[in-house]
Amino acid sequence: MHQEDLRYASLWWKDLGIGERLTFARDRLMENFLWSVGIIGAPQFGRGRRIQTKVNALITYIDDVYDVYGTMDELELFTDVVERWDINAIQKLPNYMKLCFHALHNSINDMAFHTLKEQGIDVLPFLKNLWANLCKSYMLEARWFYIGYKPNLQEYIENAWISISAPVLLGHAYLETNHVTKEGLKTFEAYHPNIIRWSSTVLRLANDLATSSYEIKKR
Repeated sequence: MHQEDLRYASLWWKDLGIGERLTFARDRLMENFLWSVGIIGAPQFGRGRRIQTKVNALITYIDDVYDVYGTMDELELFTDVVERWDINAIQKLPNYMKLCFHALHNSINDMAFHTLKEQGIDVLPFLKNLWANLCKSYMLEARWFYIGYKPNLQEYIENAWISISAPVLLGHAYLETNHVTKEGLKTFEAYHPNIIRWSSTVLRLANDLATSSYEIKKR
């Protein structure tokens, strides 16, 4: 079962094509898949693993667009297009960002369609908001770096629990359960229940502890 999931993810990634074209970004499909297996290990939850693998792969590439390659002007434009979720707005983007947004737009719309078809709930506004918030958090970090601003701990954590991408991953995981309700979506969006915020904060701090020595050496 897990081998079938990996084969599915590999074919999806190859068909998507951004791994071959956006060579500046990390191509970590296998790591993304193993992460999904660690989260959702039971054989019967193959679709959940496939979704988490896709989401992780997209996050990795978009993160590198903000961290590694994009200029400030390009990142502002990309963030605006993600917020608007308008495929017609991509004409103002450079080609590499057009590819990235197309991949995100098509993948997320497909996931939303599946939930609508299977559970009768339109989750696209919910998903658009998750991804817009993630990109806005990346944008803020990029802006801080660009101007040389060092946020205090409160400012940093307020943004970092979102930029670690856990709310996106957990939001997608929620949609793969059989308990999706409109009320649940509203609660997730409006209040970010403590279980989401604090688990995201723990992940952020653990990630920072793991990478801090490497970052110090780079300086």
